[in-house]
Amino acid sequence: MFPIQTIDDFRLIRETGTLECKLARGRDGKGALPEDFWPTCSAFANTNGGVLLLGVREQNQRFELFGIENVEKIRADLFNGLNNRQKVSVNLLIDELVQEIAIEDRVILAVHIPRAGRKLRPVHITQNPLSGHTFRRFNDGDHPLPDEDVKRMLAEQVEDSRDDKIMVGYTISDLSSDTLRIYRQVFANRHPSHPWNEIDDQDLSAGLVVGERTGRPEKAD
Repeated sequence: MFPIQTIDDFRLIRETGTLECKLARGRDGKGALPEDFWPTCSAFANTNGGVLLLGVREQNQRFELFGIENVEKIRADLFNGLNNRQKVSVNLLIDELVQEIAIEDRVILAVHIPRAGRKLRPVHITQNPLSGHTFRRFNDGDHPLPDEDVKRMLAEQVEDSRDDKIMVGYTISDLSSDTLRIYRQVFANRHPSHPWNEIDDQDLSAGLVVGERTGRPEKAD
């Protein structure tokens, strides 16, 4: 989960392509899920996933820790919205992906949004994926995708693909060892602490298949 435990840890964070901070205080100052949560949710799901920190304000590349007084209200609003197709097209989250973090006398929420599998993309806000309702993450910002890109994602979602078919009679020895080795190196560079770096090629291949089909990468048993 998100590695913040102390105020010193907090001072080291910076917004990136996979990290976004939002104040989430609401009108009464006790906490409310901001409306701009949903474009970021769409952008993370359509790109490489990411973490949204609620209860933190970013201004001029400086971060202020405000915390959230009514955490349970935000959690309830979050999951109500995730299960409302007027808000977002699919719910990718489970309870364990919404992490409460106590820093000194304040509590913030870290919402871990996974990358959606191909069958679930595009993840969009409202019921219409077009007209600027589908987002992707570029650098540290959420950007609406052109309709042409969204239509391409929709086509990939519904069409039968050779990647989805089980190839009977093939084994891992039929894979290109050089391609797999290069992939492992790229993955390790991006995710140096991920447990997949410690498993063998057979389990890694199985985990990738499970992740693509479910939208939640995991090691297959």
